[in-house]
Amino acid sequence: MLFKNIFITYTIIISFFYLTSSILWGEARQRFAGKSKFQEFFIGILLSVLTIVLINFPIFTDHGTNIQIRALGMEIAAIFFGNITLVTMFFFDIIAFYFIKGFNYVYLIDSLLLLIVLFFGFYMNYQKWDEKKRILILTPIIILFRCIGFYLIDKWMLKPIGSIVSERLLQTIGFWILMFVPALFLSYFIAYQTRNTEIKLKKMENIANVDSLTGLYNRRYFEKQLLKGCSKSYDTSIPMTLLMIDVDYFKKYNDLYGHPKGDECLRKVATSLQLETTSASGIVARYGGEEFSILLLNSDLNDAIKIGNRLCKNIKKLKIEHEQSEKKLVTLSIGVASLIAETEQDYLKLVKQADQALYRSKHNGRDQVSY
Repeated sequence: MLFKNIFITYTIIISFFYLTSSILWGEARQRFAGKSKFQEFFIGILLSVLTIVLINFPIFTDHGTNIQIRALGMEIAAIFFGNITLVTMFFFDIIAFYFIKGFNYVYLIDSLLLLIVLFFGFYMNYQKWDEKKRILILTPIIILFRCIGFYLIDKWMLKPIGSIVSERLLQTIGFWILMFVPALFLSYFIAYQTRNTEIKLKKMENIANVDSLTGLYNRRYFEKQLLKGCSKSYDTSIPMTLLMIDVDYFKKYNDLYGHPKGDECLRKVATSLQLETTSASGIVARYGGEEFSILLLNSDLNDAIKIGNRLCKNIKKLKIEHEQSEKKLVTLSIGVASLIAETEQDYLKLVKQADQALYRSKHNGRDQVSY
């Protein structure tokens, strides 16, 4: 029976962390962007669920003592997550303990242990300790406190009252350590593994989204953001604005100066675009060849025109020589369009309008912004 319960406990832990890894560390966590407090609250509830499930799979010693793992989720929260997760877990756990076991000495000891972990969690978050240091400090504290708790429970709650039965106490502590310590380090291991896997996947995704030459986002990623921006505009009635940007006479530049110089020119242009649009909350991408695009989700047409004019001036300030250009410098042609989406496919209309505006800039002499 002992090994059966240990096996069940470890199976629950492994299954929990692998099934929830996306929520705890990965892609699902990104959906809470701008809602970090709700995210931490939700993770606290999730870890409380793990605690409640583990309580329902205890082991019983030869003396009939019920041994449960109750502080595991709280320690994981203290090591890997923030204060909101800790507070959420604390309150959900003490409420769950009360309804499952009632108000008694066991409840008081368990609640005090959770309060100690909560306190240390706050302190470690304030001090910004790394995870290894948290593990080394918090684990022996929990083990020591729990062993003292078993002593007090044996003294006050188990017969004969007022005396300690050493064999029963040692068996209880031994079985609990056998359950808790491997389960704790198994949880750490799985948490590290699942989180690192999610981080690696995220890095690979980022690489797939970035243009290798300029370091800007590529067209694939930009079109995804256009679709998201269109949905947001449709839901909120906030305008989405697009700048389509072309480096003037770039083919002639490449033919005259060579491709290495052409690549260097594109990198300088990309840097200038990125610096200008950072403060405007824009998404900058290399749309293809010598063409760039900027998506502004919180700016109207007038804001975009001002940004476009600054971009044109900034590029000329770089004084990149271009003998085949009328201005003898590298310049930009920019087309601007803005709309409030009436359907979730209106981003196609926005791209078409910006393209048409870009064509007008080229047709009217280049080095200008049209809309």
